[in-house]
Amino acid sequence: MQRAVTEPANTTSMAQHMKDTDILIIGGGMVGVTLALLLAREASLRITLVEAITLPALSPGEPLPYRPSFDARNTALSRKTVATYQELGLWDELQTHATPIHEIHVSERGHFGMARLVAHEENVESFGQVIENAWLGLVLLRALKTCANVTILDGVRLTALTPSPTQMTATLARGDEIFSLSAPLLVAADGAQSVSRTLLGIGATTTPYEQVALVTTVATHLPHDHIAFERFTEHGPIALLPLPDNRRSIVWTLPAGTEQPLIDCSDDEFLTALQSAFGKRAGRFVKTAKRFAYPLALTVAQAQALPRAVILGNAAHTLHPVAGQGFNLCLRDCLALTQRVLAAHREGRDTGTLALLRDYEDARLGDQHNVITFSDRLVRGFSNRTPGLTFARNAGMVTFDLLPAAKQALARYAMGLNQ
Repeated sequence: MQRAVTEPANTTSMAQHMKDTDILIIGGGMVGVTLALLLAREASLRITLVEAITLPALSPGEPLPYRPSFDARNTALSRKTVATYQELGLWDELQTHATPIHEIHVSERGHFGMARLVAHEENVESFGQVIENAWLGLVLLRALKTCANVTILDGVRLTALTPSPTQMTATLARGDEIFSLSAPLLVAADGAQSVSRTLLGIGATTTPYEQVALVTTVATHLPHDHIAFERFTEHGPIALLPLPDNRRSIVWTLPAGTEQPLIDCSDDEFLTALQSAFGKRAGRFVKTAKRFAYPLALTVAQAQALPRAVILGNAAHTLHPVAGQGFNLCLRDCLALTQRVLAAHREGRDTGTLALLRDYEDARLGDQHNVITFSDRLVRGFSNRTPGLTFARNAGMVTFDLLPAAKQALARYAMGLNQ
């Protein structure tokens, strides 16, 4: 396959070349690039992806500019997500920096409740894979650059959107140069603080959790044995996920305003605080990396479909990381949108009609509502320290652990196999 064209920074030639693009994707993150890869399988469909930052230059045949790092950020991929990358022919390469999850342990610090999910008991090889974001991004981007029907415009900002009955026109800027680009369908996949969503006039409901997620990588004196932990504490959940080379990714939820001392302290002080909060269930914490923190909020777009435009990814819904379902939910959205767009294109129908995009939205609202509600209630339920409720949720975990059918139903939903 030919490598995608990256247009020169010339206003006239860029506008002329791009005026007939079929689909314009705003946002070159994991969701935007994955959607472009899914759509690009239809060779007659012309796709343009616009990203505000300058993306790395990746030469065909050259090694990817990646170095495994103890500081790497990570994402848990469900079986459905892994299967999608397998269908795209990318998983063999992605797997080299991914780790399967064979067991999931859920518990509450200092209480009796615990539930355990085991992959082989659910007749699957693993529940999913934990992958380093830096590697995932590079592999996806290099694959996209080999797609002859995809044009990548990076270092380009979106400044305005103008709808018409037949297309959406985006006003774009690279440096001081301004140009326009039109397409029958625009996909807004530019993140939780989406410029596209704002320019389209779509509001979003944001509910702060008054929490932050402290993210880092750690190691313990025990092997991780491909076990993922979700450990609820009095201050918030701690997720511990397996990584290559016996490293573990950690997402520690803390009350907002309490994170800075844990970021600024020495590694030994941090490991002591983490050990106290998490307990000894995973072993003794012996190494940590640089810590980062970001505020947590539930953000849901008030609409996802307009004539000529659809909202996707974190621009549509940004979740609490407690259940690790945010990106996997976005990928299922990508699959549903791709199915409808490709069917319309192959049948010679308009891909940007409100009827088509509302059909997509209606089809996805149920799954989105279920995942958003589950994640939100999990956070709020385990944040409530009422003694009677504490006992009830621990008894519930014990009961759940004794019900194979319930465990199988939850596991299959989390893996993206049932919706």
